[in-house]
Amino acid sequence: MHGTRPIAGWSSPGPMNGTDTLFWRMGTNPLTRPHVTWLWYLDRTPDWHAFLDGCRWTVRKLPRLTHRVADTPVRAGTPAWVPDPHFRLTRHIHRMRLPEPAGPRDLLELVEWRNNADFDPSHPPWEATLVEGYQQDQAAILLKWHHSIGDAVTIVSVMSRLLPEAAPTGVPSRSRPPGEHNARQPATVARLPLSSAAHGVSDGTRTLLRETARWLTTPRATGDRVRLAGRAAAQLLQPVARSPLLRGRSAAMRCGMLTVPLADLKTAGRAAGVSVTSTYISAVLAAFHRYHAYHGINHRSLPTLVPVNIREPFETGAGNIVASVRIAGPIGDMPAAARMAAVHSAITEARSALVRDVYTALADLGSWVPGLVHRLFVPPVLRNAVDLVVTSVPGFSRTTFAAGAHVANAVAWAPRGGAAANISMASHDGTCSIGTNLDPAAVTDTGLFHHCLEQGLQELVDD
Repeated sequence: MHGTRPIAGWSSPGPMNGTDTLFWRMGTNPLTRPHVTWLWYLDRTPDWHAFLDGCRWTVRKLPRLTHRVADTPVRAGTPAWVPDPHFRLTRHIHRMRLPEPAGPRDLLELVEWRNNADFDPSHPPWEATLVEGYQQDQAAILLKWHHSIGDAVTIVSVMSRLLPEAAPTGVPSRSRPPGEHNARQPATVARLPLSSAAHGVSDGTRTLLRETARWLTTPRATGDRVRLAGRAAAQLLQPVARSPLLRGRSAAMRCGMLTVPLADLKTAGRAAGVSVTSTYISAVLAAFHRYHAYHGINHRSLPTLVPVNIREPFETGAGNIVASVRIAGPIGDMPAAARMAAVHSAITEARSALVRDVYTALADLGSWVPGLVHRLFVPPVLRNAVDLVVTSVPGFSRTTFAAGAHVANAVAWAPRGGAAANISMASHDGTCSIGTNLDPAAVTDTGLFHHCLEQGLQELVDD
């Protein structure tokens, strides 16, 4: 680990963008809790002090991790990231040991427990836990962050830049990150202007007033944005035929994990003339076909939300630059190749109509919806619009080390956002790891569903 200069886009406090704001407000209701969890499987247990040193260095490179959210008094408009005057690294870094003998299910139960724990809004919304005692001599690192910090592409990209490709030979400096208190070094934030530290909430209020003035003085531009946003909202929220089997909703999480070689997905996709993403989504939909068939229900399609990365290559900073398209995911009885072709066609058509400015306008408008309205009305709207979210993000494409230990695998669990399930896939050094975030009130037999998903993936290989 060399150099402590902050990475561009991760250093300066300032207002959230519209999408960040929507994710922040979604956190007011447990049904739409926007937590992202990323689990790294390590080949051995790293030294605790090496782990701490790595966390200190990461926070120095990414000062945004020392910032909290200052919202407006009525939770409408754009919140701001401001330095946490009471930042303490040990509040965010944890160490625990699984009870022996600990296996995969013990680790997944830990993911469920941590994912359902809310963040303290008066401090930066993230945590990292070193988990020891996994399968005797192995370990894991569990990362959890609030989606308002950044989307998965953002986090994977920045961690790929920070983590080494080989085990380090030197010992990094144990200098403390900005804002961490000790007796010999006063908190950095104490030297910041009062308006950005002690009175951070006023930043959000000023942003609210400034945005109001801008919209009132440019009515034509505002009208255009409203029309564009209305069109996008109609695409996402128009009435659809939901599954009668997946109607229940709760804040609980049941998670699982499967792996499949990336080469297998590429081969299956190439044979069908579709992308890896379309191949993967088809396998997930095939699993839901089997799950419905087992329960004696014949349902043709699921309203399926597919997040789409709209980030330009030069946009490497924190935050969310992401849109979503909704398709009628085919779950009828059909050959694997036909399902892949149907999925690929639907996604291609939906993405062709995606305009970044439209989604930016929609998110900006959404940030003006008061927090109380978000809490009471957004979850039912999302529940009635989407049954399934399917996420695919690039993972680590090379050998990666953390705290001196080899990251043997990595799997992510993305938030459901009011849906019955979010099935997320991330590639890691030639392996695709699939994390299932299931609502047990909707997917009542999670064991059966995971069996169906295994069959759906195997079907791709067999065809």
